[in-house]
Amino acid sequence: MKKQVLALVAAVSVSTAQIAHANYADRPEVKAMADRLATQGVSRDFVLSAMGEAKRLDSVINAMNRPAERKAWRDYRPIFLKPERAKAAAEFYSVHRNTLHRAEEELGVPVEVILAIIGVETYYGRNKGSFRVIDALATLGLDYPRRAEFFLGELESLFLLGEAESLDPLALKGSYAGAMGYGQFIPSSYLAYSIDFDGDGRRDLLENPVDAIGSVANYLARHGWDANLGIAHPIGSASQFAPELERSIKIQYRGDQLIAADVTGLPNEWADLELDVLGLDGAQGVEYWAVTKNFYAITRYNRSPLYAMAVTQLASEIEKEITP
Repeated sequence: MKKQVLALVAAVSVSTAQIAHANYADRPEVKAMADRLATQGVSRDFVLSAMGEAKRLDSVINAMNRPAERKAWRDYRPIFLKPERAKAAAEFYSVHRNTLHRAEEELGVPVEVILAIIGVETYYGRNKGSFRVIDALATLGLDYPRRAEFFLGELESLFLLGEAESLDPLALKGSYAGAMGYGQFIPSSYLAYSIDFDGDGRRDLLENPVDAIGSVANYLARHGWDANLGIAHPIGSASQFAPELERSIKIQYRGDQLIAADVTGLPNEWADLELDVLGLDGAQGVEYWAVTKNFYAITRYNRSPLYAMAVTQLASEIEKEITP
């Protein structure tokens, strides 16, 4: 009897695995996507064939349900603010110095900020992700209802990206959220903001650090980066402007408003700037920061204010490492 039960369980498990593996091509959402893609020059048969090979990954759903950005700042900061990461940035800088400075000159984004983003995202290309992108996006777009609309759109963009850049959607590897390459661009961002920074006719963010550097800078520039502004500055108690800690950024105040409310520590030259106030649960207690539109631009790369602050503070450490 025990053997029969085990056999039945095994059969059900195999059957479930087969459904998870093969069912995506039969889903109405996928057929509708294939129809839309066909109007844009992507073979409908290829899309359905590829989706027939896509697998549901429960590990992807588990990872989405416990992102690092849910940590408090006191726990999140040590993940990225380590001396080794700043030193790795200096090594990357020594190899790509000319490209980084050209990106700063042409696009207005400081070298240290570009380095910080690539450092936070992939440790300078060391950790680009091992998930097959089509599996990650299929899982999230079709079996993760909370974000299904967004990730189904990214899945569609994946096929458009494959067509535009002659990439095989079945071969691409990335993060559990389907982000790829040195700067971890999701497919729609790859299509919209990547640039051919070395002029070889391809936008290769997967293996080409030159294109990746230019594309990270281009992304921030396109989202309003202003070379004349700073990013963030610590200020005195400003709880009335940040009643909820670690919330999303909305540029909604002026510097002179903060000064008039007796907020201390704001640089004089920030009095006329549009700002927001960010409260963080730090290791030494609550801390407050005035942030500019440049900080907001970083949150367009990743919506988490913790991410943006990690980039900001890592950039500061990197600047010390690379400045003679």
